[in-house]
Amino acid sequence: MRLVEALPEPEVPMPRVVGVDEYATRKGHRYGTVLVDVETRRPIDLLPDREASSLAAWLARRPGIEVVCRDRAPFFAEGATAGAPQATQVADRWHLWHNLGEAAERAAARHRLCLRVLVPHPVVKADEPAPAEEEPDSPCRSERFANRLRARHATAHALVEAGHSRRSIGRQLQMTHRTVKSLADAAKPEDLVRGQWQHSRTSVLDDYKPFLDQRWDEGCTNA
Repeated sequence: MRLVEALPEPEVPMPRVVGVDEYATRKGHRYGTVLVDVETRRPIDLLPDREASSLAAWLARRPGIEVVCRDRAPFFAEGATAGAPQATQVADRWHLWHNLGEAAERAAARHRLCLRVLVPHPVVKADEPAPAEEEPDSPCRSERFANRLRARHATAHALVEAGHSRRSIGRQLQMTHRTVKSLADAAKPEDLVRGQWQHSRTSVLDDYKPFLDQRWDEGCTNA
């Protein structure tokens, strides 16, 4: 370290496009400002704080700066305006995509009920006898449960095919990672039915399933 510190400081050419962001020396307590030459992708300088005055003084000594890439932090906006009034302030690509992704996730979460793929009920012809409400070979004891399972399975697969990650699907549908994984890995809804939902076994919830179905239809989906 002594030999490295003895080396002369390299000459940094005057940057034209500067990226401004914060870095943490102690996360949650102490932050500084990092400045990067966006065109060469090389760091230029580190400021010991993230005050607007410190950034403004640094930019004022470099009048050749034409563009300042920054996030939406108010102290960076004030510092760039005061220190480089001639420069154009823009959002860098990472923050632009990050903010857009967060906004899209919030919008999808607010309208997640609209994203559910409803399974149409089969149309029964007049000359065909109506099937029994619960077929003997049906793996589910409750037809309402079966419909909800098919809808959840179809919604998860639609989002997977649209390119969403499983973590993103879990946030949008408010499901755990394990639930999303089981839905995405199942080729068809029937593959999700195991054990307690099969005819061969009973459940302590059997007497309460009509009430649970009623509450679910009324909009109470919080377990």
